[in-house]
This record gives sequence, C-alpha cells and structure tokens, in this order.
Amino acid sequence: MDWQDFKHRMTAVFGAWTIAAISLGAFSSVQAAQLSVNIQNLTTGQGLEDAVIEVLLPETQWAQYTTQMDSSVDQLDKEFVANVTVVPRGSRINFPNSDNILHHVYSFSQAKVFELPLYGKGEYGDYFIEFDQPGVVELGCNIHDWMLAYIYIAQTSLVAKTDDEGRAIISGIPEGVHTVRIWHARSPEPNSVVEQDVEFSDEEAAIVRLAVEPTKSNRLRRAPISNRTRYR
Repeated sequence: MDWQDFKHRMTAVFGAWTIAAISLGAFSSVQAAQLSVNIQNLTTGQGLEDAVIEVLLPETQWAQYTTQMDSSVDQLDKEFVANVTVVPRGSRINFPNSDNILHHVYSFSQAKVFELPLYGKGEYGDYFIEFDQPGVVELGCNIHDWMLAYIYIAQTSLVAKTDDEGRAIISGIPEGVHTVRIWHARSPEPNSVVEQDVEFSDEEAAIVRLAVEPTKSNRLRRAPISNRTRYR
C-alpha cells in the first residue's frame, strides 16, 4: 500500500479528526511492525494527552499478544490518579485511598460493574479487581461528584496512551491488515471512538499524525472546601 492510498483510507474514516500528516517510513531494524501516533489538540495547538490507541487482532490471537499486569488508580487531593488507565484484558487494578478522608469508588459501566463502599486511607491497598472484559470503565466517587476517571481495557497488550505531547508508540504488531482504534474521553465521534483498517509490515513503520477539536469536559465543578463533614 503506497502513501497516497494510506492517506486516502485514513482520511475517509477519521472525518472530524483532521489529518495533519500521515506517512509510512522504512523501519527495517524491527522484527515486527510499529505504529507511531501524534495527536494534536486543534483548540490549544498542543499535544492531546490521554488518547488511547489500540491495534485490534482476531480473538484467536489475543492470548499470544496479551501480558496481564497489576496497576493502581489512587485517590489523591480528591481526584483519581491517573485520569486514564490503560490495561490489557485480564489485568488487575486496586484503588488505594491516599487522602485523609473517606471515598466511595464505583462503576456502572458495562465492561465492569463494581463498588468499593466508604473507606479511608490505607484500606483496600491489597484488594485487586480483575478487568476481564474489553471496554471502557468510567469511575466515580459517590461522595465527591466531580471525581471522574476512566479505565480502558484493551483486547491485548498492543495498546498505548498518548503522553502530554500527544505521542504514543506501539511495537510488536504482527504483519497483516488490522483495525486501529483511537479513543478519547472528549472525542466528538460516537462512543468517543474512531477506527480504520491499516496494513502493517515488518519492513515499514506506520506514522500517523492527527488533529482533533475535543468537546467540552463533562466533569462537574469541584465542590468548595468545607469543614462541615469529613467526606469533603
């Protein structure tokens, strides 16, 4: 597939995600294909952080390209840390409380429904929840309504999250045509997702540069400081 064909196919799917530049470059030193992504925020001109890029494979290949991991989503200064956590299917996550107040973590998302009732600092540190179904889990705190975070559960380990410069790299992609999925919590696309089939080769690295204008944040405003209750 030449550069013009690649550009045409990517433009057709990303729509509102403006294509800034797309190219395929030689990368003969790698043993498997690599995808490099750079996503910019059209509003600020800066890199778009916390966009998730996943290369989707047939289910028969999931086990071969999946390494489960343990991770943590902390609660610090009445916020979830990190705002977006990315793990492959079958991984475990715990939710420690580093604040000197109580939190109540929950999710009603289809990918994982769970609840950790009111608990304080030092509790649940060794309690892990397994996330075995691919999808996006939205986290909330039943005490602090403005607290919002996401867990992206990927089919395999072929997934990455953009850094504060909007960059991410996925290596070790098997040759062939695979769907590339890009998710961001504030994407204007339906379900915050865009997808496109891309042909990967051991001899070339795919480089994708995109620009998007995110929607406004749907987070509630943080409540004012109050000494009336320990829950604040």
